[in-house]
Amino acid sequence: MQSVVAKGKSIQEAVQVGIDLMEVTKKEVNIEILQAPSKGFMKIGSKEAVVRLTKLETAVTVDTPIPAQRESHDLKEPADHVVEESDDWFSKAESFVSGLDIDKIEIRQPEVKKTADHSSEELLLKNGSVWVKDGKLMMNPGTEKLPVVSIPKGIRLYRNQKLIEEPLYILSPKDEYRIAAIDEEKDTEWSLEVSPDKLKAFLHVNPGYIIKRTVDDLDPLPQITLTYSEDRTIKQTLTEAMVKEAMQERSILQNIDHIELLRAMRNGEPSDYTIARGVAPSEGKDGWLELKVDTDVKEGLKEGEHGKVNFRETKVFPMIDTGEIIAVVHPPEEGSTGYSVYSESLSPKPVFPIVLRLGKGVKLIGDHIVAKEFGRPHIESKGQLVKISIMPKLLHNGDVNLSSGNISFLGDIEITGEIDTGMKVEAQGNLVIGKNIQGSVCTATGSIIVAGNITASDVSAGKNNMITSKLSMLTGVLKQDVDRIIAVIIQLINSPSFKTTDFPKGGLQPLVRILLEKKFNDFIPRAKLYVQLVREGKAQLDDERWKETAEQISSLFLTLSTKAVSIDVFTHLSHHLGALHEESEMFDESKSSIECMNVLNSRIHAGGDLYISGQSCIHSRIHSGGFMTINGSLRGGEAYAEKGIYIGETGAESGTPTNLAVPSGAVIKIGNALEGTILRIGNRKVVLTQDYSGLKARLNAGGMIELR
Repeated sequence: MQSVVAKGKSIQEAVQVGIDLMEVTKKEVNIEILQAPSKGFMKIGSKEAVVRLTKLETAVTVDTPIPAQRESHDLKEPADHVVEESDDWFSKAESFVSGLDIDKIEIRQPEVKKTADHSSEELLLKNGSVWVKDGKLMMNPGTEKLPVVSIPKGIRLYRNQKLIEEPLYILSPKDEYRIAAIDEEKDTEWSLEVSPDKLKAFLHVNPGYIIKRTVDDLDPLPQITLTYSEDRTIKQTLTEAMVKEAMQERSILQNIDHIELLRAMRNGEPSDYTIARGVAPSEGKDGWLELKVDTDVKEGLKEGEHGKVNFRETKVFPMIDTGEIIAVVHPPEEGSTGYSVYSESLSPKPVFPIVLRLGKGVKLIGDHIVAKEFGRPHIESKGQLVKISIMPKLLHNGDVNLSSGNISFLGDIEITGEIDTGMKVEAQGNLVIGKNIQGSVCTATGSIIVAGNITASDVSAGKNNMITSKLSMLTGVLKQDVDRIIAVIIQLINSPSFKTTDFPKGGLQPLVRILLEKKFNDFIPRAKLYVQLVREGKAQLDDERWKETAEQISSLFLTLSTKAVSIDVFTHLSHHLGALHEESEMFDESKSSIECMNVLNSRIHAGGDLYISGQSCIHSRIHSGGFMTINGSLRGGEAYAEKGIYIGETGAESGTPTNLAVPSGAVIKIGNALEGTILRIGNRKVVLTQDYSGLKARLNAGGMIELR
């Protein structure tokens, strides 16, 4: 039996069923996951895991042949051992870092009790009194109490020549007391610090001091707190030699500011001094492109005196002639080297040149980018990557119908008439239509301007429309997964417990399949979706790399193969996915807008803004990557916009569902919203139970839809 298809509640159970049926070990078969298990909701839609096991021819060519008479249960032992080791590797690869607890210490200052004013003679006789005169402690015992003294730091109180340690002491008339203030002397505190960029050396100086204290005289009270006065003089113990010795130990030998150093020796206040300075490197400049022609579309839509918009005269696309210089490529400019306070050389940040991707109609002559043909300059850029091409313009006078045939043009298209039912127009640039679109398919990588109405048609604007917008998102996610798979493989290879001799037998695919089963359950469905989208949309994909990458994904993850693969194959796949994702993200979809009068029973996709200026949009599915504006009414259908929606009126009295949706940070504004209109903002949804006028809907701080 060379191949079996097995089912189970989990992939592991399905694999075990297949192994039991074939009476082989896990190492002797190649495992293909045909269907991942799914629990479903309330067991509705749940699926079993389905795998196909195929016996590997190479698996029997191991160094030590397996005896034919060996019992089947003996064959399973090494397979179980492999699974246990694999589990250990995965658990080692996943480590979690526990956070640190922060101790909060609340320091409370003790409350100082105010001494009651009992200065009257009667109270002093009753409670006793104590006072200080000429630095001596005097006292009279009371008839009911003895006087009390609080002793602060800085003063010492002696009873019969013995120091009193308590901060609060009750005086006795039989003892002899003496008080003495404590003088204080402190050397200069200082430290040397270098800034993180090594360009400055700071000297922090807190000068030393000598404090002479004298005990204050106090009036008689039953209880007193001894106080003192102090005379503070600066005592600078820091010397220039001490600082220079410290600087020498830190290898700060040059670029010393001697004047600042002297100020630090003489100043009596705590302060910081910059005693050595380096020179920062002069930063260079990345290579850049100097445009010599205008590439922006001129002007925008304008209303006439009667409020009507003439779409054919509102935008002017820049055109250039053959031989015209489009841009000049400037090389990067290197910065100059600096030096630190340690006299180390400090290099400037590296600079990078422009990475040019020349498209159709342009040529690089020296450092000049020149147009090889007449047309519209088209430039896309992201970081240092720049793509330049010339988009020619096709003018079609009249209607697009059976007599003209479909139109597909690598550049801008202007059609003066209508597009009839069943026709198709594709523009690798902007598309301008003088009249209506009826029952047709129109796509453009740039903007679409329709002077009339769109009826029963599919209209899409933007390079990332339809297929490429979905593929762009998938390439980003798939690249992350592939990179993580590569990282885990490298980690396992470097693990001391890993047996590198396992790989030559079957390459990395057995290990990758274990990873997909245990750690990347979503990868196979995404990979299948990517391959399916490329297959379905190959006519709209002008770059062969989409197809090549789909073939790589299919051969590595979706098909059965005994061919050994190395980690370089996965690295190349990651590189291709990253390049496709970066270039698809590079295109500025915000410029791919759609403007028209009215829409009926159609599907509209605009990478940028969508503007419907007429009376209505009825029973249609419309999508905007920017802001959506419908001056008239929206009756039935679905509308979604990334940046927000404004509609004159929504809903239908007939009860036809009218759905509006925006992301969580966007706002929906409606002039008149009829009962039954459905609003969705982020993951929140609300159905209007009454009519609203001047409605503004957004998420509040609590994450709920707020209607105003």
